[in-house]
Amino acid sequence: MTDTTPRNIIYALRQNTPITGIVGSDFTHVILCFLLPQTDGSVAPSWELQQFLANPSLVDQLQEGGKRKVMVSIGGESVPAGGWAAMARNLPAAAASVLGFLTAHGLDGVDIDYEDTAAITSPATAGYDPAAFLAGLSNLLKAEPGFAGRLISHAPQPPYLYPGAYPSYPQGPYQAVMAEGGASIDWLNIQYYNNPWYVGASAAEQAQKVAGISGGGFPSSILDLSKTIAPAKLVLGRVTSADNGGSGYLDAADTASALVTPLVQALGSSFGGVMGWEFSQSPSISGNSVAWGAAMAEALQA
Repeated sequence: MTDTTPRNIIYALRQNTPITGIVGSDFTHVILCFLLPQTDGSVAPSWELQQFLANPSLVDQLQEGGKRKVMVSIGGESVPAGGWAAMARNLPAAAASVLGFLTAHGLDGVDIDYEDTAAITSPATAGYDPAAFLAGLSNLLKAEPGFAGRLISHAPQPPYLYPGAYPSYPQGPYQAVMAEGGASIDWLNIQYYNNPWYVGASAAEQAQKVAGISGGGFPSSILDLSKTIAPAKLVLGRVTSADNGGSGYLDAADTASALVTPLVQALGSSFGGVMGWEFSQSPSISGNSVAWGAAMAEALQA
């Protein structure tokens, strides 16, 4: 399978929902969570990722004979203090650690889920430039001969793409990342949930703030960003259930009608696609997001 747009992406973290349920689904990419930056500048698998990969045939099963790509995410909310800064201090060693993990497990790429807002707010206090680090790591990985054919995505929150949100990056932190590393980054899984001021609550609010198709648009919306970032690099990130986020949830039907279908109509097949957090619908039941993925697949063909 080549990486074509629009993508239908799902993350997987919780262990209460059998991940093998992805086999036979409409998802084109699955992202396993998480690799965690360590204070020595390397990466190490979280407990959840270790459980997934304890099955040595899992990645092959999920790839389903080339039907989908299987990637791994670095970061998330539980990164050890100082982990990102340690990677930034020695980029070659960090890239080597990431590539070694991908190679050992036959993975198709890496997703960088950087959520160190304190460092973005004050790079001087953090002791490193987050935008330069994120771009530099992406560029180093793409340049490695052993990385050939693999993918790099990033998962920024909407404020990271909003000009003026952080005085340290007047145009937006991720505009700086894309300026330095955009050629190496295949797409952005933009987390259009939580961050309520940047996302909105109702379908009508999200049509403006998330999709950018109404109300004069919004600086961190898909359509506004597509003026400076290739549409194929812009992926609409959503929560797949109300249990999977603090705010911003719309059910599959409203997500399709208010956001996905209008974006496909505006951007055509060049639209980057949809991402869902996550495959498990709830921490308390084993329900999965296969039906959600099928609804997104249908909307992406509109």
